[in-house]
Amino acid sequence: MDAIQTIPDIKNTPDIPAEHTEYSISHNVLTLISSQFAQAYFVIPHVFDSKGRLEVLMSDPDDLQAIQALQMHTGKCIRPKRIEKEALQKLILEHYGERAQETAAVVKRSETIVRKLTFNPSDTTVVVVNDIIHEAIRLRASDIHLEPFELEMTVRFRIDGVLQEITAIPKARVPEVISRIKILSRMDIAEKRRSQDGRIRINEDGRDVDIRASTLPTDFGEKMVLRLLDKGSFDYNIGSIGLEPKRLTQFKRAIQQPNGIILLTGPTGSGKTTTLYGVINHIRKPGINISTVEDPIEYNIKGVNQTQVNLSTGMTFANSLRTLLRQDPDVIMVGEMRDQETAEISIRASLTGHLVLSTLHTNDAPSAASRLIDMGVEPYLVSSSVTMIIAQRLVRRICNNCKCEKDVSEEIKKGLGLSAAATLYKGVGCSACAYTGYKGRTGIFEVLPVSDNIRSLINKKAYAAEIRAAALAEGMVTLREHAISKLTDGETTIEEVLREVAVLV
Repeated sequence: MDAIQTIPDIKNTPDIPAEHTEYSISHNVLTLISSQFAQAYFVIPHVFDSKGRLEVLMSDPDDLQAIQALQMHTGKCIRPKRIEKEALQKLILEHYGERAQETAAVVKRSETIVRKLTFNPSDTTVVVVNDIIHEAIRLRASDIHLEPFELEMTVRFRIDGVLQEITAIPKARVPEVISRIKILSRMDIAEKRRSQDGRIRINEDGRDVDIRASTLPTDFGEKMVLRLLDKGSFDYNIGSIGLEPKRLTQFKRAIQQPNGIILLTGPTGSGKTTTLYGVINHIRKPGINISTVEDPIEYNIKGVNQTQVNLSTGMTFANSLRTLLRQDPDVIMVGEMRDQETAEISIRASLTGHLVLSTLHTNDAPSAASRLIDMGVEPYLVSSSVTMIIAQRLVRRICNNCKCEKDVSEEIKKGLGLSAAATLYKGVGCSACAYTGYKGRTGIFEVLPVSDNIRSLINKKAYAAEIRAAALAEGMVTLREHAISKLTDGETTIEEVLREVAVLV
């Protein structure tokens, strides 16, 4: 926790510059923040602006923790305004008087970005492990990282795609915590020299949660990652993934076709598998046979035949696909096209009357065709089978409970290709979003229907840049353009867009 900023003796405070002596603060505004709070966070309220936001004078308007605390303390949307430190010192002393100095020594900050888990020495290992898992589920974490270091084990949660430190476990207790999780996931507790995988199933408030556990030997012991698969919170609706109406209509039209390949591309963690599950849920019905080959199976879908890749038994993607084609499928989902053999079998399946859904690791949609050709697939097979390619990323949504306008310079707006009048937003943090300013995620997409012109380019082994130019001429919306639209619609922030897509020009 940050130390309290104390106000220096007024005798040693330099004279306040003339431009700061004209601040007039009404009593009603002043009472919104107590003297203790003003002293602890080194701020003072000034006035309400035309949009009803509380303008607050701060020497550091980028102090996110202070802004979050102000939001919670006043219940108002905060607009920070910079003021010189010496001027702010004098304003606080003038308006709060001696109370500011009298109470400064006992004031402590109580708000934190994410609540830290704390354990008592008397807590059993069962309690420690259960608390970690239950807190991760409560905070909507997708992963728990247990990372051993020289003096302690750090516990971090991945919440909405970003890792956040939650607590630390003393080194003396690390072996028993790891052993407890190994027992739950049916691993060999005596084996510490090689990696292991396991699985835990629990019920949290009536919801089934699957947990995939993985260990990895490191210098300071075994690192463990738990992937949380909360079936109760999983959204199978493709209408909620973030596609705008026009592109969603194109997507739905493509997945209703009886054959062809639909490829989803993007890096690990970009939501490709989740989108595929949404597609399967949208098209599944008693009249069609849907089969999948996955590594691993993340969610079980009713009425769908799901097969797990198992290298030890020879059940690779390619071998599983060959078997599936003898199982009379209508729709096949291949978790990932990892090699030439898998890609060629998938393509031939699509050419013999099957709809094939799969993923590929490329940075954008136009690069997917080139990637398949580089893997050794003939261009004519790619052009005749692939019907749509979609690139996607995930960005965090701004929390609606603490959403506020964000002051952005005209220079940055210009770099983003926005007008000076564009309004952008941020989340200042509240209890609803664990003081992060974000809650949930949405997708940004690049949808490329494979037209006759695109097919012709693929047959000619055209570079990805040529395919991109042709797709843009046909109206393709790029990842960059979709990200900017999410920004101006107030769904996400500049920081999130820059994290996922290079947008500055």
